[in-house]
Amino acid sequence: MHSPEEKEKELKHLLTAQPFDNPQGQDEVLKRRIRQAEAYVELENGIAVLSDFLHGKGHILSGSFGRLVGIAQSPVTIDSAFEDEIFGCIPPDDLLERHVMELHYYRFTQTLAPDRRKDYHGVCQVRFRLTDGSLVPVLHRTCYLECLPNGSVWLGLCLYTPCGNAEGQHPVPPQIIDYATGRTIPTDDYGRLGRQLLSPRETEVLALLAQGYSSKQIADRLCIAT
Repeated sequence: MHSPEEKEKELKHLLTAQPFDNPQGQDEVLKRRIRQAEAYVELENGIAVLSDFLHGKGHILSGSFGRLVGIAQSPVTIDSAFEDEIFGCIPPDDLLERHVMELHYYRFTQTLAPDRRKDYHGVCQVRFRLTDGSLVPVLHRTCYLECLPNGSVWLGLCLYTPCGNAEGQHPVPPQIIDYATGRTIPTDDYGRLGRQLLSPRETEVLALLAQGYSSKQIADRLCIAT
């Protein structure tokens, strides 16, 4: 099975190696998207990361939940389009699932017209390690808000919201959702686009996650199979 670091490297390469043009009115567009991220944080107290792949910058905004994972101030602009500080709060197995989901999401959105991509979100559940060492379930959503006319992704938004699943409840399975219609995209529709990204074992893990198996159940099942 690939490591989270390998998938993270692949994801970063895909998004930063895109051919970029300078969009007109980019300063105003960026300000508007930051305001929207601020509104989300004000409403849900979660964490929002607006990634600017064109300029290699990230804008991190967080509510009260951010302080529980060590984000001392908000907003903050970083010299990276990727939230490595936040990735460090996520256990490796969950981080791998998060990266694989976004790789699927990226491949799927490349088949859509640029102006339709913002309607679709890649969704999965991860856990965050708090500063006191405890783990809490968090809903992660990825959305590509702004794409250039040539199809390159300029601004992406990642949202992290505590979802409070009780012990023993099945986690939210990895999925792509059309937020304009409420339709969940069948796994087969986007899975074939990214099969080259996955080993057979990763494919099996994602299939079991989609069926609601916990990480421990998956580990036990794969151990028996081998």
